[in-house]
Amino acid sequence: MVGVLVAAFLTCGCGSSGTLVVGVRTGQPGLVSRLPDGRYRGFDIEVAQYVAHALGYRDDQVVYTPDTARADLVVGATGPRGSRFVAGPYLVTSTDILVRADDLSIRRPRDLARKRVCATRESAEPLVKRFGTRWRQFFLAEANLPAACAPLLASGRTDAIVADAPVLAGLSAQYPGKFRFSGKPLATEKYGIAAGSAALRDRVEEALRRMFEDGTWKRTVIEQLGVLATRYTTPPSLD
Repeated sequence: MVGVLVAAFLTCGCGSSGTLVVGVRTGQPGLVSRLPDGRYRGFDIEVAQYVAHALGYRDDQVVYTPDTARADLVVGATGPRGSRFVAGPYLVTSTDILVRADDLSIRRPRDLARKRVCATRESAEPLVKRFGTRWRQFFLAEANLPAACAPLLASGRTDAIVADAPVLAGLSAQYPGKFRFSGKPLATEKYGIAAGSAALRDRVEEALRRMFEDGTWKRTVIEQLGVLATRYTTPPSLD
């Protein structure tokens, strides 16, 4: 899972200093990537920019940070159970499997029972529940970030990466022709935007609705998520 669990954050009032501080999840190619010049790009960034503009902020007034404790908004948030202040979802996706393109031995989740898998603790949880803790001990290479798994798969040191589909698409784009999606999804994931109040959440929700309706969301999916564009043909229903 790539969703950020938000418990204690949003300590500053939105726009109190003339800027909007947006918490993002780094190390998630396809969703959030940091460029050499320090700028960020990716699907989550495009969504955040659209929302920021709708809230009245210019690009130079938006600051991105991996530190959610000082953020006005957190993009990609699933929120704690029962959270009232998460707008969205702006994307409903899944946890999937990525393998080397020439490896035909993995076609479904059960084929991972005796395969080396690289994943974060959260993404690996469905497999641990399925195969048990001994499988975790002998077959799982646990990573802090999905991006750390790609070199292992490319070099043959692991047989599969398990992560959210947009992240896997981003990793695959870094190794053209080397990887492919395999098997059925393991779990469903919803990405939302966490805010510090009901009023701000409602404003963000309205911005997302506008993004869905004016075609920007669809264009962003095509531009940022590439091979997954045919999977996400329509915006999700706002909760």
